[in-house]
Formats: sequence, structure tokens, C-alpha cells
Amino acid sequence: MKENMLIIKIRDNYKYFGGLSLVYGLIFTFCLYKNLSGITFPVCIGVTIVFAILFMKKINYKIMKHSLPYMAGMILLGISSAFTTSVFLHIFNIVGILLLFMVFMIHQFYNDYVWNFPAYLKRIFILVGTTIQSVPYIYWHGGWFFSKNKDNRKNNTLIAVVIGFIAAMAVLCITLPLLLRSDIIFSKLFGKILEHINFASLFWINLTFILGFTLPYSFFIALCRYNLNQYNEGVDITAKGNGPGEYPGGRLSPRNFDPIIGITFTSIISLIYLIYCAIQIMYLFIGMRIGLPEQVTYAEYARSGFWELLFVSVINFIMILLCMYLFRENVVLKVILTVICGCTFVMILSSGYRMMMYVGEYYLTFLRVLVLWFLIVLALIIAGMVVSIYKKRFPLFHYIVAVVGVMYIGFSFSRPDVIVAKYDIARWKGTSDADFYYLMYEVSSIDAAPELAKIDFNDEEWASVDNGFIQQSMYNYFLYISENNEGIFFRKANYSRIRAKLAAERYIEEHKDDINSNYSR
Repeated sequence: MKENMLIIKIRDNYKYFGGLSLVYGLIFTFCLYKNLSGITFPVCIGVTIVFAILFMKKINYKIMKHSLPYMAGMILLGISSAFTTSVFLHIFNIVGILLLFMVFMIHQFYNDYVWNFPAYLKRIFILVGTTIQSVPYIYWHGGWFFSKNKDNRKNNTLIAVVIGFIAAMAVLCITLPLLLRSDIIFSKLFGKILEHINFASLFWINLTFILGFTLPYSFFIALCRYNLNQYNEGVDITAKGNGPGEYPGGRLSPRNFDPIIGITFTSIISLIYLIYCAIQIMYLFIGMRIGLPEQVTYAEYARSGFWELLFVSVINFIMILLCMYLFRENVVLKVILTVICGCTFVMILSSGYRMMMYVGEYYLTFLRVLVLWFLIVLALIIAGMVVSIYKKRFPLFHYIVAVVGVMYIGFSFSRPDVIVAKYDIARWKGTSDADFYYLMYEVSSIDAAPELAKIDFNDEEWASVDNGFIQQSMYNYFLYISENNEGIFFRKANYSRIRAKLAAERYIEEHKDDINSNYSR
């Protein structure tokens, strides 16, 4: 069996694969321990790709040309994290990198072009579960390797000592603090010796290393088990795989349901949608005010219902997807689904228009930028679904991955908190102090700092602001940034943090006399 042969090959070459995992664990710990936004983050992503290539070459897998965009996307997202301090972007950059890496590796091991969208999602979840299930393999294979080579002491003693030391440190990080609290004499005896040791840091460092050491090995074991090919319901047995471990597969979709069912409920929904879209066109886009309810202004009408429309658009996406893969092909059903897609475009446009009304009235926020971005992405995805309705072999999953990947990379590099700060500061007239504090404390304050430092309180634009109190708050804000970003020029180097620190130091130097004079009064 191919699965067993590959896993046995990995086990027999444990010195190579285990050694790679050990080195990767050390690099992983150095780069990422308490540091998900520093310059070492993209370095770790690059190292991950290199180690994956080394792993695959050892088991005779070549890198496919179609895999290069996934690798490029991972590296760009890694670089993006070093350009911003937004926690939101950091989290979703990591999610994006993990998804791209999984799709990249699935593409290397399987003929994934014959999978449809639901099949791909199903297999990603299966791969995650198989990876967790494969966690013990690195230790099972290590035990087998050391027992097999127990007479070769010169080559294995050092490795055994290192592994034993790491394991002991991991256990002591938990047990030693408990022992120190449990006995006064023991605490007095060892307390002075150990008082300068940060056991919490040691524990998390060890945990980070264990994750970096274990997960890559278990992930590749999961891929080599080839259990994703077991889920081949409704496959086209004439299709051929083109790589090791690939199965003859087709579109994983039973499409057994009578299309009349789909035609019936989609017809009713599309009729309601058409009426709704006609109202949007007449009242919202053209601006007809005739027939508006009493005590409802045009601006209030335009700004209402945004979230509801957004939610309906997402439901439409799911509904169209299910109809495409559940019901047998039918021309009438295809036309109705196309109509629903068209209505969804109108709803997306309506949502975007309403959001722009919000922005015109209440300025930009991070959430509003995110929503506008999401609407563009959703429109592109719906466009791909329209093509997929009429073209069976259209790779919808890969299209969606490409759209979301490219758009998210652009969004991440745009540093939306900077866009929010620039937009709001440029249109500041008539706003309150609360809006000012939003920029300092609600958005990513580090990213927005250089823009805030450009504010000139002597300008007439800022006449409505309580300059004395705001200036003091600004000074404290920049003082905090300056003091809390020391030592960021090596492992934790981050573009936004460096810019913010330089801006903060410049602002403090320029305004310290003003602050001192305010205090003297």
C-alpha cells in the first residue's frame, strides 16, 4: 500500500525527517515566541516553505508550477504582518497562511482539480483531524529509531540527552513552582537560587518548541496516509489522477435531487428578490422620494438595512452553492439561479451604497473598511458562481481561493487603520473629542500614530477641540508608545512600530515645552 510505504520510508529515514523537525522547532521558537508581528515572522514562513520542499524531495515529490502562487501568497501575508500592528490582521494573516499551506500541500499530494467546492472543504477538515491524530507518530518513530540503533551510542547519546533535557525542563516548569509553594524549607533552600528564573517564560518557550517540532511531522504523516481519497462518493471513474496517491476522481456531488424542487423554491425566492431589487433601483439608486413612509427622510432610508442586506447576500451564496451541487442539471433552474445571482449583485451594490452613506455621515472605522472590502470580494465570488453554473469544469474552489487570497493580501498590506486615520483626520471639521479618542485607542493606535503626529492644533480646523486637554492626552499617548517599544530593532522589528516610535519621539521633543508650560499654569 502506498500509504504504508511512504510512512515506513519516513520512519526508516527518521534521522533526516526527525532532524528537520528538530531544526524547524528551534527556528520556529526563535521566530515566533511572543512575536507574531516582528520581522522574523515572514522569515519563519519562508523557512516553513523550504522545509516542506526538503521533506517532499526526500519522498520523491516535485514542486508543481501551480503551487508557486500559494507559496507567494504565504510569503506576502508573512511580510504584511511585519508592516502592521493590527491584531485583526495578524490573526487573519495566520489563518490565511495556514489555509494556503494546506491547499498548497493538498495540491502536491492529490489531484484536487477534480474536487468541487464542498468536497474541498470536507477534505480540509479531514486533513486537520488526521494531523491531530498523527501527532504521536514523531515520538513512535523516534522510539523505534533509538531502539533500533541502541548500540550506536556515539551517534545517539547527544540527541538522547537533548531530548531528555527538553522534556525535563517542560515538566519542571510546571512542577517546580508548585513544589516551591508546597514546602517552606524547600522554598528557602532553592528560592534564592531560582528567584531570577521566569518559569512561565520557560514553559511557553518549551511549548512553542514542542509545537514547532511535532506539528510539521504529523502534518506530513497525515498527507502520506492518503485517507482523503477514501471519500469518493459520486466520482467519475473515467477521470485519471496525475500524481502519486491520486485517485480516479470526478465531481464529488451526488446531484440526485429532482430539479423541480429547486425550481419551485428558487422561483418563489427570485420573484421576491426581483420586487426588492426594483425598489432599490427606484428609491435608492435613482433617488425617487415619492412613496416614502411618513417621518422617514431619504438619508435615513438609505442608511437603514445594511446589515440585513449583507446577511441575505451571504445566505444567497450558500443557497446557490447548494442548488448547484444537490439538484440534477436543468436549464430552467440554471436561469433562475442566474436571476438570483443578478439580484444578489443588486443587494451587494445596495449594501455598498448604504455603507458609503454611513461613512459620509459618521466617518470611517476599521469595521466599515472591512465591510466594504468584503462586499467587493463577495461580488467577485458571485461572478465566479455565475460562470460555474454554465461551465461544469470551472474550478470554483480554486477561483474563490485566488480571489480571497489576492484581495486579502491587498487588504492586509493596505494597513486599513492608516486609511481610517488619514480619512477621518482630513475630514475632521465638526467632530467631537470622542472621535479623536477613537483614533488613539479604538483603532490600531500604533499604525495610526504617525498620522496623529501630523495634527497641528494651531490650525483653525481644530478650533472646536479642547486643545489643552487633548494635547496632554496626545503627549501621554506618544510617551506610552515611545516607552513600550524599546528594543524593537532586532527580532521584533516591525515597520509600523518603528515608524510609530520615531514619530512619538519626534512629537515628544517638539511638544515637551508646551506641556511643561501648561503644567506651570
